[in-house]
Formats: sequence, C-alpha cells, structure tokens
Amino acid sequence: MEETEEDVLYNVQTYKEKISRFEEVCFNWELKRASIVLNKRFSSYNSSAKVLLDAGFSLYAAKIEVCRELNNGEELERQYTYRSIAEGTLSEKDFKYIWEQCMSGSGNQTSILTIDEHFYSVQTELDKGWEKSCIVFYDKNEPIGMSIPHIETGTESEGRLFYFGVMLYYRGKGIASRLHLQSLHMLKEMGATYYIGSTHTSNEKMQRIFWRNNCSLKTEIELYYKIFNEG
Repeated sequence: MEETEEDVLYNVQTYKEKISRFEEVCFNWELKRASIVLNKRFSSYNSSAKVLLDAGFSLYAAKIEVCRELNNGEELERQYTYRSIAEGTLSEKDFKYIWEQCMSGSGNQTSILTIDEHFYSVQTELDKGWEKSCIVFYDKNEPIGMSIPHIETGTESEGRLFYFGVMLYYRGKGIASRLHLQSLHMLKEMGATYYIGSTHTSNEKMQRIFWRNNCSLKTEIELYYKIFNEG
C-alpha cells in the first residue's frame, strides 16, 4: 500500500483505523505478507511510522526515488544485444538464474522474497505481455545484466524498471550505466515519456548510475512490512 499524495486532512486515529482495516483484508485474503510505503517528505511521516511500528510492522528498507524525462534524443554509447522470454530465446529458468546472480552481492538489502516469488510478482503486476519485459543483456554470448522495463500499471506514460542488475563479474567496468541508459531507451520505445526509479539509500553505486544518466531526486521513502502467515 502506498500513498502518492499527502492527505491534508490527515488524522492519526483515522490512519490507525485505516491500517486496522488493511490488516483485516490481509488476514481475510490469507496473504503471507504485506508492505506499506511511507513518504518521508509528508508531514504525517513520523505519526504514520509510529502507528505502523505499534501495529507490528517492521522497517524493511529506506529508499530514494528519482525521475527523468525521456523526451531527449541522446545517442547510446554502445547498444548491447539482448534476449527476452517473449522471443523464445530465453527460458524462464535461465532468466531466474541470471536474476539471482544479479541480486547477489548488490548494494541493496537482501530481499525477503525467493526468486520464484519475485518472478510471480512480475507476472501478476505486469500482467499481459510480461514476457516482453523480461530481458537479459549479452556481450557476445555472455550474460552481463538484466532489466525488466515496463509501463507502470494505471498510467499511460510512466516508465519503470521492475528490476535492473548487472552480473558480479561485470560490475565496476562502466557497463551498468550503459545498460541502464539502454533500458531507458526501451522505456521510451514502449511509450514512456518519463522514468521513475528507486534504490536503497545504502546503494551508492546505483545512485551514481542515476546521476550519470541525468536522473533527479524525487523523494525519499521507507518500506514497512508485516508477516501474516509464516506458512
């Protein structure tokens, strides 16, 4: 659950009741876990964070969000070949393996989800045509990174990368910035007019990629989660 606009009529008691109803829905739907995103720039942030902690939620991660217009015509320094699940040249098994390798040792916090749960999230959140977004980049025939570009659900022109990562051996070689920029070009080809990205506040390497590719700081957020079903 995420609130994208600040509620000028915010009331702590009303927020408590809202969270209580949210928990009730999670229990009724037998969800395993659920998360809530707080915007640190909202004046209600401190009060909301206390409500969540008192309700048994835990702080999982602090992130920054960045944005960038996609209307300029900058040229790619280099364009890497890529394969997607949709083309039939990349299997789901190989994609998940490469995704796991890209997550290993990255600057982000270790995920509480398994790779199968991540993959299921892609299928459900991106819905029809998700296979086109599951992309692996190659240098010759060696996988060097992966990206999941898509148009944000409920919008016509907001481009996002569900995940972006580089294989361990290819980090620190300047490849990540080029792959990220190529991913932004893919978003533009999908019809996106702007890009919204995020990374953990501790992931300085990804932040440098954002700044290198002319992204601007949009906001700071925190993710809180609660486990409802251990099974």
